[in-house]
Amino acid sequence: MAGLLKVAGGLVVGFAILAIVVTLFAGGMDSLLAVLSDAVSGTLGGLLIIAFGVLLEHLETISRHSARQADLLTELLRQTPKGSSPHPASRDSAAKSLDQLAQSNFRFKEI
Repeated sequence: MAGLLKVAGGLVVGFAILAIVVTLFAGGMDSLLAVLSDAVSGTLGGLLIIAFGVLLEHLETISRHSARQADLLTELLRQTPKGSSPHPASRDSAAKSLDQLAQSNFRFKEI
C-alpha cells in the first residue's frame, strides 16, 4: 500500500509539472499564469500523497519490529544486577514487575 501511494503521488507530481511545461510551450506566458495555480496545488497534493506513503511505510516497519523489541527489552531488564537496589522490598517488587512483563502477551495490531 505504501509503495502504491508513493507511485500515485509521483504520477500526480509528474502530471502537474507536465501541465506547466506543455502550457508554457503551447500557450505562452498568459496561459502559464492561468494554469500555474492549479499545477502548484496539484504538485503539493502529490507531495502530500508521497509523504503519507512514507509515513505508512514507517508505521509498517515499527509494527513489524515491535514484538522483537519487546523481547529485547525483557531480556535487557532481566540482565540488571540483582543487588542494584539497596532496599530488599524494591528488589522484590522489581522481580514481580519483570515476571508480569514476561507473562504479557500484548502485541500490536497488524496494519
